[in-house]
Formats: sequence, structure tokens, C-alpha cells
Amino acid sequence: MKSTAEPIRVLQVIGAMDRGGAETLVMNLYRNIDRSRIQFDFLVNEKRECDFDSEIKELGGKIYYIPRYKIFNYFHYKAKCREFFSNHHYSIVHGHIGLPAAIYLNIAKHNGAYTIAHSHRMKFPITPAEIAFRACSTPVRFVANYFMACSEQAGIDRFGAKITQGADFKIINNGIDIQKGRFDPISRSNIRAELGISPDSPVFGHVGRLTEVKNHRFLLESFKIIADKLPNAILLICGRGELEKHLKMKVEELGIAHSVRFLGVRNDVSKILSAIDVFIFPSISEGLPLAVVEAQCSGLPCIVSTGVSEMVKVRKQTRFLDLSCGTATWATEAIRALGESDATTRSKAYFDTQAAGFDIKDTADWLSNFYLNHFVF
Repeated sequence: MKSTAEPIRVLQVIGAMDRGGAETLVMNLYRNIDRSRIQFDFLVNEKRECDFDSEIKELGGKIYYIPRYKIFNYFHYKAKCREFFSNHHYSIVHGHIGLPAAIYLNIAKHNGAYTIAHSHRMKFPITPAEIAFRACSTPVRFVANYFMACSEQAGIDRFGAKITQGADFKIINNGIDIQKGRFDPISRSNIRAELGISPDSPVFGHVGRLTEVKNHRFLLESFKIIADKLPNAILLICGRGELEKHLKMKVEELGIAHSVRFLGVRNDVSKILSAIDVFIFPSISEGLPLAVVEAQCSGLPCIVSTGVSEMVKVRKQTRFLDLSCGTATWATEAIRALGESDATTRSKAYFDTQAAGFDIKDTADWLSNFYLNHFVF
């Protein structure tokens, strides 16, 4: 292990530091890592002020910009990467963007960096965009020094079975702050009061970007059936994304606008989860979603699609359902799960989350030692 008086600076390459799953994981790590020994800097694709930017600067991190890779701008993007790494020396570069990873990690490696490719997702259904992603991201298998993934399947899908079975691969659990994520009855009462929800109303919830892969249309159609059976039921949706306008139109079309609350991006998700009774997560494909880990830490029974890695399961109250079962089955299971939601015992769920290896402090300690062992003066 190397030692240094000044903290070593690790470059995190990521699209934009908004409140997405990978971004939240990186921030959870940054908050819990020993910053007297290790500091994070960020190379991003957005010049605008993103959700975590001010906190990054407060913690001592630097944020640099490089244009987003769009395939057709290959030569321009490559030139910008060369320019950046010629002017900024990093001993460790941790890449979270998959599409151009082979480009920026290769250039970083040629400039003396130890390079890490990190997969946060499994394969999506075949589309032209997915075909392009797989073609562009595959060469990183021959570039990076080390490989990380949120689950074994996410590693196999991105890097292949040979790498995931080798010594240069590690599954990094999407850890959370389990103390912060613990169920809080006071937050439950306060959030319900803030949102005008009765203490007795059954509340269903979801946290995730408003994008196709999260399958919100399926969620809304399932909740329509729930609301027909439980007229006082409420659905809370945290997140933002390109489908927000369309989803709000869908809510109107289904006649459930009075029962669905779009909360946008919140910095108090753990409090929102305390106010919920059942968590529904019908994603088409996911690696290991932090939102499901957080929901379980809050003691929520969860209904999760089989498109999500079963590694995310922390508690026996979490059930996986295939999307082919249809919205009626999902609604039935969500209502059944309502009977398992017990506010008097939910605070104990964080013990299960810790035992399953999702305590961010453990993840941060491992990663800190890994970085220090691969630091080169």
C-alpha cells in the first residue's frame, strides 16, 4: 500500500452528477470514504449545474467537462480526451460511462493511469441504440486494468464471463447509508401531512428516473387496478426524466390524477419511503437498483420485476414478478403485500440490509484500500 501526505485524487468519469443510481452510489462512496487520504474529481458531460455539483465542491472535489460521446463525433471526442489527460495527471481513473469507455480509459492508461471499468446495468432489450452501445462498449474488455459491476450478470453482460470469473473483477454492492435509510415514524407522519395524505390511506411508491426502462406506464396501469379496488390508495413517484409529460397525460387518461403524486427529484427519499406502505418496481432491465435496496432498508415489502438482479433481495418480503404476468397480477400482489406492511417492525429492517452487505461504510472501506493499493506516485 502506498502512503502520501496529500490525499490521492481519483477521477470518476460519469455523464452528469444528477440523482441517478450510479451517481448516488458514487456520492454515497464519496461521503463515506476517508477524504484525508482519497479525494474524488469528476469528468462529466454536462456544463449545467447538476444535483450533486455543489456538494462535490464542498467536499473538496473538482469537476471537469468533456463533450458527450455520440459516436459520430469520435475524432473530436478522442482529441478532447487526449487534451484532458495530457493536462491532468491521475494515477487512477474509474469509468462509469460505458459507451466511450474504451476510448477514455485507453487514453488515460497511456498517460500512466490505472484504469477501472464499472458496469451499472444489465443488457437492455435489443434496439438500434442498444446494438450501438454493445458494439462500442465491448472493446473495453481489452483496455481496462480492472473491472467492477453491481452484480454478476451486469459484469457478464458488459465484460463477458471470462473476465467476471477472473481475478481482476469485483462485484461492488450498491451500498447505502443504512442509518439514514432506517424507517422513521416521525418522517412518516410529517411527509404524509406535507402531502395531504391521511394516516390511514394505503400508499404505494416508486423511485426512479422517468425513462422507458423504468416502465412507468406499466406501473400506472397496475395502480389503476389498485385504485379501483382501494379508492383511497395513493401512488407516490419520485424522479424526473424525459417521459414526465407523457406520464402525466397517462395519469389523466386513466382517471387517477387525484391519486398519483409526481414528487420530482427529492433529497429526502428516505423520509418519502417511510411514508409509503408498498414499493413497486417494474423495470424492464436493471443491474442492482439502489432504490430497491433503500426501500428494503426502510422495511417496505417490495414487488420487483424479474428484469432486476435477484442479488438486490435483502428481505423475504421482497417478491419478484415477471412482467408477462400482467398488470392485474401485479396489482393483486401489491395489495397482498399491503397486509405485510407493519410500521411497528419496519425499523428493524436495516439489520437485514447490513447483513446482506449493503452498508456503504463497508463498501467505502474496501474501495479505499483498493485505490490506495493501486496508487502510483
